[in-house]
Amino acid sequence: MGRPRELTDEERAELLARGYRPVEMWVPDLSKAEVRDRLGLELKAIREADVRTGELDRLSETVEDLADDFHS
Repeated sequence: MGRPRELTDEERAELLARGYRPVEMWVPDLSKAEVRDRLGLELKAIREADVRTGELDRLSETVEDLADDFHS
C-alpha cells in the first residue's frame, strides 16, 4: 500500500488555516500472528470482565441513546 501522497505546502497551509492539524495514527498490524493472539487475549479478558459487570451493555445503551438524541 505504501505511504500516502505528501501534501504540497499550499495544501498543508490551507488545511491549517481551516482549523485542521496533522496527526499520525498507529494501528495494530493484524498481519502478524503475535498481534492477533494478543488482541484475542485482550478481547477474551474484556468479554469475561463484562460478564461480571455488564459495563459493555451499559455503554452500548448509552451510545444508542446518544445516537437517538442526535437523530431526533
